[in-house]
Amino acid sequence: MSEITIDYNNISQQLKIRPEILKKLIKSFSLALLDKMKILETALASNDATQMRAVLHEIKGTAGNLRLSTICTAENVMHEAVKGGEKKEKLAEYLKVLQERVAELQQYTAKQEI
Repeated sequence: MSEITIDYNNISQQLKIRPEILKKLIKSFSLALLDKMKILETALASNDATQMRAVLHEIKGTAGNLRLSTICTAENVMHEAVKGGEKKEKLAEYLKVLQERVAELQQYTAKQEI
């Protein structure tokens, strides 16, 4: 696992919100990602590319807005693979990487005082 860091002060300035609000938003998003990962697993198991694209698009939007680059990068790789019609086995590999990034975010936010 790579070590995630979030510069709350810098991102807060970019978004023009208080750091404590940003922390709450990121914590909330990290919890919502758990449900999104389950939906992606189900969609992948049933080869539902439309559902995968919809969920990945949601993740991309929120992660991008919150400047969570590790999530954005992993999401983008999988999203492009889904759009490109990659095989299920390859998509499963990309999903595993995305799940690892989500786990890192979970661990990071669990350590934060929010």
